[in-house]
Amino acid sequence: MISYLVIGICLFLLLLVIYVSAKPISMGIEARRNLKDENSQNEDVETFNENSKDLSLSDELMQLNKLKEDGVLTEEEYKKAKEKLLS
Repeated sequence: MISYLVIGICLFLLLLVIYVSAKPISMGIEARRNLKDENSQNEDVETFNENSKDLSLSDELMQLNKLKEDGVLTEEEYKKAKEKLLS
């Protein structure tokens, strides 16, 4: 009888540990995905800057605006890239 009680307590503790550890693990996975998304957006901006050397200033600004409208760039990234082009 006591062995069933010990096994029951062990199973309860195991389930408790799994439940408590699931939230931090899922938060870590989500943080890694967000970091990967940010890196890919930064690469898009760098690629845009490299490809835009042969274009006129107005063409570059139009492409930059299109990237912002498509959701590739955030408002902050758009402003930074625009300031870099105009300077």
